[in-house]
Amino acid sequence: MLDTLNELSACGKPWAEKRAKMAIAIAEQYQGGGLEEFEYQDMMQRIIKDDELDREADDLDTKATLVTAVLAEAGVI
Repeated sequence: MLDTLNELSACGKPWAEKRAKMAIAIAEQYQGGGLEEFEYQDMMQRIIKDDELDREADDLDTKATLVTAVLAEAGVI
């Protein structure tokens, strides 16, 4: 899913790019041993579970791809 997040980090939609970059940074921190699994999953879920995303997302397909990629990378789905 990191490939999908990398694609989203340069998709031209600032709201998706920001969240994808955050998810990549958190995933790298987790892979480097800087986070426990429960912290990692919690932080990843927070990226996509906020009212701001609902307000900013102007493309439902991109939003769905972002949500799926973040949850899959976190091992939640």
